[in-house]
Amino acid sequence: MTEFSVEQLKQLPQRASETWQGGFIRMPVWVPVGPGEFSRPVTVFWGSLQTGKVGMGDGGGHMANRDELSKEARFAKAVDELVKFATGQHGGYRPGKLEVNDPALAEHLSGLLAEANIRVEHRSRLLMVERCKEVMARGVSEKGKPIPPGYLRGKGVTVERVRAFAEAARLYFEAAPWRLLSREDLIEVESPRAEADFRFVAILSGGEYRDGFGFYRSREHYWSTRGSVEEQMKFLAGGVWSLLFQNITMLPFDDADLWEDNALPVAGEWAYPVVFHFETPTRLRRPSAETLAFFEGLMRTLAQTTEAEMDTGRWTRTVTTADGPKEFVLSLPFLANPPSHSELYDHGIVDHRASELLYVQMNRFVEDKEFVDADEANKAVEEEFRGKPIDPNKYPPRTPLEEAQTLCFRAFDSIGRRRIILARQALQICPDCADAYVILAENAYESPRQAEELYTAGVEAGRRALGEQFFEEHIGDFWDRPNTRPFMRALYSLAGTQRITEKFTEAVKNFQELLRLNPADNQGARYALLPLLIAQNQIEQAEKLLADFPDDAMATWRFCRALLIFRKEGDTPAARKQLQQAVTANRHVPACLLGDDDSADYGEPTGYSLGSPQEAIACTIESLHAWQATPNALDWLRAQTTKA
Repeated sequence: MTEFSVEQLKQLPQRASETWQGGFIRMPVWVPVGPGEFSRPVTVFWGSLQTGKVGMGDGGGHMANRDELSKEARFAKAVDELVKFATGQHGGYRPGKLEVNDPALAEHLSGLLAEANIRVEHRSRLLMVERCKEVMARGVSEKGKPIPPGYLRGKGVTVERVRAFAEAARLYFEAAPWRLLSREDLIEVESPRAEADFRFVAILSGGEYRDGFGFYRSREHYWSTRGSVEEQMKFLAGGVWSLLFQNITMLPFDDADLWEDNALPVAGEWAYPVVFHFETPTRLRRPSAETLAFFEGLMRTLAQTTEAEMDTGRWTRTVTTADGPKEFVLSLPFLANPPSHSELYDHGIVDHRASELLYVQMNRFVEDKEFVDADEANKAVEEEFRGKPIDPNKYPPRTPLEEAQTLCFRAFDSIGRRRIILARQALQICPDCADAYVILAENAYESPRQAEELYTAGVEAGRRALGEQFFEEHIGDFWDRPNTRPFMRALYSLAGTQRITEKFTEAVKNFQELLRLNPADNQGARYALLPLLIAQNQIEQAEKLLADFPDDAMATWRFCRALLIFRKEGDTPAARKQLQQAVTANRHVPACLLGDDDSADYGEPTGYSLGSPQEAIACTIESLHAWQATPNALDWLRAQTTKA
């Protein structure tokens, strides 16, 4: 067939001055080829630079995936489509020159078409091909949504520069610095002096994108991202840079082609780096060669940085970039110059555990005095503390444990890496400090197993600190005593982690222990325990728990009460009545439980009011597994809540 095709070309008249461009083009669409797997269909394209006429493969010209066919078969299709273009309504002649975007295809055609007197050259970027890809991308893009430009649109950016950047991204992703630094660890780039937009950077983690960076012009610019909607809009004013790691299906099609065509390095399927400057919601800019080299150097520096270097608060590294060696000097301003309590409070960062220092100070004050009665003691406490700032030095720690706990209170009133450093210092002073383990576990969010080990250590430390006799003497009033709260926090968080890791038996036992020690349940252990009991079919214990809190108005309580009746009785009037009462209290819950509300994808809210969408999200997080574990429960919920 190929020889016949070449003979056909030789029979056509030649326009020696005309140049055609073409080769293989990936279609701007991702097609599922298996569970979680996608592929780009490939077609053959030919077009004339002089006339603007184009021809694309149809039927035989399309390939589901370029790798599914042998090289010979792919080349044969390209030749067939070339002949169709030359002999079809857009042709009737052969060109003097072909420019081809695939080097192997160019080499193949160069020898094959020599007899037809057609010169063949390889060019990585072809005007006709780029225009064709742009037209196809517009055809499949959302109306009004701009087509994101590729890396090679940046000033001075070449494939080799992107390769150097991609290698740095691979090293960074494999080093995983987000295990050590969080969004709250603002990094100042003291050197090299780049654009003002890159003066400060924070490592992002979680959410829709796996990891990446946010860039800020100043400390205040960073704080604006933590404030109100109005402040966040100010953050976007003037444009911002962002570097995110995404799946290849989320890349601009030009970038996806760039990685696949040039075998650029990547650490994993969710590790493709994408850099944009968001100037307006509809205007995106890609980095220049100089800017790309800066990002490359930053990632290489962070990939090589040790934990010990980070904890010094300032470190220097010289790394290789596409622009040559660069010295990076990085520092953690929130470590060297921590935000004050008022600064954190002004930006919505409040850890109420820090306020327990006041109760500790009050206890120390009272222990040193003798009072006639409780009224006299309360009056003295009010005169000593009301309206006054806490002075930790006025009633200083008296034991190593109290000294370690004071460091934990300071950690609660800090953010980022400083919390970890203070917690480790606390454990050096006293290994029985439960809150220190809690703080370390909270920063091990990337590893539930490690978090569980740390929470377990915190529980054991709390038991040692209190002593077994204390447990026997104070069952029922634990939360009223500040010295018990570190243990209670460790036990609650351990149970919550065990629920996440599906160690349900252990989680139930620990939540029940919290209620035994503190029947008033100030921590809200019952909201996690009740769905667990239902899911584990521990009906009698679930009913007893409901009876212990008969007036609870929270959405989790109301909906689980309806679920429990349905689990026991099925679709009865009693179950429907209870469900209706629950829906009346919070109409947002059914959509969240059924997955019909996008807000259910958000993280757990830190606060909410009864009947609010945020309460519905919390209810779903707490109880969805119980609904899923009850046969036909979600179908029943949908049927009952979608009736006219």
